Amino acid sequence: MKRLVTFLYIDALNSSFLNPSIMPFLSSFAKKYYYRELRNVPGYSFAIQSCLLSGKYPEETNHWMPYFYSPEESPLLFKTLNRIGTIFPLDRLPFLRYLMVRGSRKFLLKDGVQANNIPLCEINKMALYSYYYMCELPFFSELQELLEKTSQTRLTYLGPPKIKTQLYAYLLEYARTSEHENEVIIAYDDTLDRLGHMFGPHSPQCLHYAKSLDHVLSAIYQKLTSIFGKRLVYFIFSDHGQCECSYQFNLLSELDKKRLKLGDDYLCFIDATLALFWPKDKVIKEKILDILGEIKMGKVIDAHAQKKYHIRFNDERYGEIIFVLKPGGTFLPNFFSPFGAMKGLHGYLPEEDVQKGFLISSKTFSYPCKHVKDLRNLLLDVSVFNG
Repeated sequence: MKRLVTFLYIDALNSSFLNPSIMPFLSSFAKKYYYRELRNVPGYSFAIQSCLLSGKYPEETNHWMPYFYSPEESPLLFKTLNRIGTIFPLDRLPFLRYLMVRGSRKFLLKDGVQANNIPLCEINKMALYSYYYMCELPFFSELQELLEKTSQTRLTYLGPPKIKTQLYAYLLEYARTSEHENEVIIAYDDTLDRLGHMFGPHSPQCLHYAKSLDHVLSAIYQKLTSIFGKRLVYFIFSDHGQCECSYQFNLLSELDKKRLKLGDDYLCFIDATLALFWPKDKVIKEKILDILGEIKMGKVIDAHAQKKYHIRFNDERYGEIIFVLKPGGTFLPNFFSPFGAMKGLHGYLPEEDVQKGFLISSKTFSYPCKHVKDLRNLLLDVSVFNG
C-alpha cells in the first residue's frame, strides 16, 4: 500500500506564531508530536534550500548566494549594459537605470534572481545562477535520483514557479491520485514571506494568512490521515522567520564620504541585509574594514566566523569582505531596489532568533536532526515510512 511523506515548506513562518491564539492546530501538533529548532546558515532561502537538498554546508557546494563575482560567467546582457554605462551616466540616475535593467532582463534574460539595481560600472563583473527555485537547484534532481535508487521512492515538488495559487488543493488532489508506491512530496508555500516583506511580519495581512493556513494544515492532515493512516508522515518546515524593519542604512553613501569610488576602488554586491566586497588592493581593503568597523549596526563576518558558519570558499566569488547588519536593519538602496525598503526582513546571522528554522513532524525519530542540512538524510531515511 502507498506510503507518503508530505514535507510542507512554509517560507518565513515565525516560530512565535506557534501559539493557540494564532495557529492552534500547529502549536498543539508541535507539542504532541515532534518539534525541533534547527541551526541555520547566514543568508537567504537560496542557501538554506541548497543545504537542505544537498545535506552539505555552503562551503562544500559553493552555493550560498544566487549571484557571485565572475567576469567570465557574466551574461552578455550585463556586459552590454556595462558598455552603455560608460557612454551614458546612468549610475547617477538609479531609477532610470533600474527600469532599463529590469526591462531588458524581462525580455532577454528571464532566468536567475531578479537583481535589477546593480550599478552599470560593475554589472559586467557579476554572474547569476540560471536557476532560483528549489526544484531548479541541481541538488533537487540529485536527491530525486538517490531516493529512487535507494528505496524506490518518488520525490515530487509542488509550488512556484509552476503552481502559484491553490497549492494545498493541488496537493490533496495529487496525493489522492498519485500512483507512486512510496513518495515524498515537498510543497513550497512562499506566501508568508511575500506578505512579510510587503506589509511586515506581524501585520494584519500576515496574521490573517497564518490563521487561515492553520485551518488548512489541520484539514490536510485529517484528510491525508483518513487515506493513509499510519503510512503518512507529516512534516512542517520553516526555513527562517522575519523581523520588522526598524532602520535603513545607505552603505554606498558612507563609502563615498570616505572618497572610495565604486567600480574603481572596489566592487560590491549589496543585498537587503548582507554586503559583499572585492577591494582593488590591500590598502583599499584595510580602509573598507576600518569604515565597516565603525558601523555599530552591523559587523564583518571575519575568517573565524566564516569557519564557524561554514562559508569559507575556495575562491572569492562571495567577496573578500562580508558584512551583515543586525536584525531589523536593511541596506537602502540595495542591488535589488533603489527605493522602498521591505517591511519584513531576514538574512542575518544564524544565532539570531529571526534566522532560525524549525521542523514539526507527526513522527518522532531518533535521527539527530539539528541543522537544516540534516533534513536531507532525514528524507533519505527509509525508516520514516514505517508506521
